[in-house]
Amino acid sequence: MNIKKEITVNKSIEKAWDVLGNQFGEAYQWASGLNHSNAYGKPQLEGATCNNRSCDTTQGKIEEVIRTFDPKNHMLEYEVIDGFPFFVDTGINKWKLTANGNTTKVNIDFNLKTKGLMGFIMNPMMKMQMNKLIGFVLEDFKHYVETGQPSPRKAKELAKNPVLAV
Repeated sequence: MNIKKEITVNKSIEKAWDVLGNQFGEAYQWASGLNHSNAYGKPQLEGATCNNRSCDTTQGKIEEVIRTFDPKNHMLEYEVIDGFPFFVDTGINKWKLTANGNTTKVNIDFNLKTKGLMGFIMNPMMKMQMNKLIGFVLEDFKHYVETGQPSPRKAKELAKNPVLAV
């Protein structure tokens, strides 16, 4: 399945890239559904601060590896390498930022491949769930870049569990 979404952030591309690329390991600060995230591993790509990210999500723990880190062209691609259900083969998320005056166009291109009979059965539900989740992530990202504060959705999560705010 492929999900593509776009949003405009009313901040410079440098500010958007700082949050997306330079603060890759700190996505939990702005992304709803992430209880915590942690960057680790020696950077394999020029400009990256790490090679991997571990995320404690509301659905469990996932591990990601950076596939593309391009500060010049403002592109980031990472793949979930552990933590998806057994019927998911691959999950790759590609972000592309494009300057548009003092605003930034943010594009997400998410590809998820399921496998087996269970993958076939779960595919429609997974697509619906991932479509919703990616929409939330874009809204959270926009709000955080523009205001420096978590979105109302993320703030609500933090209020329910103050330990997450640490």
